[in-house]
Amino acid sequence: SPERSAVWGPGLRAEAALPARYFYVQAVDAEGQRFTSSPGESAFQVKITAPDEQFTRVGVQVLDRKDGSFLVRYRMYASYKNLKIEVKTGDKHVAKSPYILEGPIYHENCDCPQEESSAWLEEMNCPQIIPQIQRDLANFPIVDPDKIAKEIPQRFGQRQSLCHYTIKDNEVYIKTYGEHVGFRIFMDAILLSLTRKVKMPDVEFFVNLGDWPLEKKKPPQNLHPIFSWCGSSESKDIVMPTYDLTDSVLETMGR
Repeated sequence: SPERSAVWGPGLRAEAALPARYFYVQAVDAEGQRFTSSPGESAFQVKITAPDEQFTRVGVQVLDRKDGSFLVRYRMYASYKNLKIEVKTGDKHVAKSPYILEGPIYHENCDCPQEESSAWLEEMNCPQIIPQIQRDLANFPIVDPDKIAKEIPQRFGQRQSLCHYTIKDNEVYIKTYGEHVGFRIFMDAILLSLTRKVKMPDVEFFVNLGDWPLEKKKPPQNLHPIFSWCGSSESKDIVMPTYDLTDSVLETMGR
């Protein structure tokens, strides 16, 4: 049933700027029962256009999740004043289609940061507290940037691969330590993507580019805050999503 089927997700909101935007479609029958198996890969058709433009540069994928629902993702290659999203089955609109997004609607490479970070966090539906981050940061109640800028390179700079990042006035600055620092491109990419979307607070921090966590000391020893793609029960590195995850998000539908 086109009328009873559901369409929802952040890709239906203009302000939810993502590398590839997405939303969901749930197939529902005439009795109001959700499908629990695929109604067919071509059950729904999605068309996205910019009404004010002659051409719309948007790539669209409709992915059958095989459980009665579909993931629709689209990547914009230009920014638009408005977008019109039509979800159909045959010649009938689904749910509340067409959906009109009133812009501006920015594409991934638009350097168009939201000035208020709190407003951006709300627009992206970010949780106020992430327990894992709170636990990891609890080991570092006070951080002296000048002190760690000297001590961390002294401890790890010769044998390890480190990046000292500074974000100032929404610009990203980097100082590298060690010989093998090529993997910094993945950290650079996620930070640059963020600064294009929101005005970041001034901050500086160290990132471990290696395959093993570095901070093995135990409280109350002098712990050094280091962000890593890896961790263990024996280390105090602040673990963040690995580069393959962030890269796959940034490059979704882009290659």
